[in-house]
Amino acid sequence: MAIDFIKNMFGKKDKKKEAVADFHTTIIKVDDNFISSSSIMLDEKLFGNIFSLKEVDIAAPSEISGNIISRTSVISGKVFGDIRATEYVEVKSTATITGNILAKSIMIEPGAIINGSIRIDGAIDERDLIEKVENRLKLNMQVGSAATPFLIEEKTSQNSKKK
Repeated sequence: MAIDFIKNMFGKKDKKKEAVADFHTTIIKVDDNFISSSSIMLDEKLFGNIFSLKEVDIAAPSEISGNIISRTSVISGKVFGDIRATEYVEVKSTATITGNILAKSIMIEPGAIINGSIRIDGAIDERDLIEKVENRLKLNMQVGSAATPFLIEEKTSQNSKKK
């Protein structure tokens, strides 16, 4: 009985891992922009902008030099750029932000460092975010197959000229 229980538990976990690598977790790289329809968690250094239809989580040891545009953002690391959230931004005590924050609501823990302006606006329009993400994902899925890799670099005319 115990062996069957363990096999069932491991079997279920394996199935969940397979489901992670589908269309919904694809991150597309266009020049210095990272675009996704799902949540993104950063735990390293990144140079470029992030666009996400869900949450962007910048973990404590990580740094981003670029803007973040998402529904929600949780910042524990360093951000050198602006943050725009259509819902809320949560700034943890370990965060250092050099840039402006625009959101419907914000929560700042004591100890966080923010060098920039904070603007709370209840009427932030998310149509630009949705259009940018969905258009890029649709374009890529027409070209790609069902087994799309996690990170896809999209070539632009500027990249072609450099080669």
